[in-house]
Amino acid sequence: MPQTTKYYRQDDFLKKVGEKVRSVRTEKGLTQTDLAFKCNDKDYSQINRLELGKINFSVSYLYLIANALEVKPSDLIPDEIE
Repeated sequence: MPQTTKYYRQDDFLKKVGEKVRSVRTEKGLTQTDLAFKCNDKDYSQINRLELGKINFSVSYLYLIANALEVKPSDLIPDEIE
């Protein structure tokens, strides 16, 4: 029988990153749609899910968002990681 792969997901961490993204985005006066456009997304739903901690996104996607927000990727990582 084939073995299934279980993917790691840390929901609290994802929510904290989403809160940081939302904080920086609103500080810069951008809507979710504005940020999605800067990330070459067609709609805001991916940004919305990220900010709510609903998706387990890649490091590459975090880098894309950081560039769009004109910050370092490390600026979007919570100060306290449990």
